[in-house]
Amino acid sequence: MRNPYQRKAASKNLNNTYNAQDIYKQFIETIVAQGSVSALYDDGWALCATPTGQRSFAVWQHKSLAKLLIKDNWEHYQIQDISLKDFVEKVIPFLRQENTSVSMDLTPEGQNVLVAPEKLLLDIKNYLYQIYLQKPELFKDAKLPMPRSIRLN
Repeated sequence: MRNPYQRKAASKNLNNTYNAQDIYKQFIETIVAQGSVSALYDDGWALCATPTGQRSFAVWQHKSLAKLLIKDNWEHYQIQDISLKDFVEKVIPFLRQENTSVSMDLTPEGQNVLVAPEKLLLDIKNYLYQIYLQKPELFKDAKLPMPRSIRLN
C-alpha cells in the first residue's frame, strides 16, 4: 500500500517562467487592449543600449514597470503615455529611420525583450487585423489604428 502522506517529487519539466516569445505576444496584446505604451521622458526619450551597443528605445506595457527605472541616470524622467496610434504611425517609423531597436519592459536588473521596429510594426498590424476581423466596432472611435492604414515600408 502507498503512503498517502508522502509528498510527490516536483516535476522536472515544470517551468513557471515565460519565454521571450510569450512575453512579446503578451506585450502586444496588452498595449493594443489599453491603447498605449509607457515611456520615460525628460527633454528627450529615455534610451538604453543593447548588449552589442546599439541604441534602444525603452517602452513598458504598464506605468508601474516604468516607475521602477526612475532612478540613477533617469531620476528626472517622467512617465509619458504614447497612444498606440502615435506609437504605430510616428514613433516606430522614426525608430526604423534611426536604426534604433525597441526594448520592451526593461527591468532594473537589465532584463528585457529586444525587437526590431520592423518586426514589432508587422506583428502589431497582424494582431490588429485579427481583432478587426472579429470585432470591427472597436475601430469606430479611432483610438486603434486601422490595420490597413499601417505602412510597413
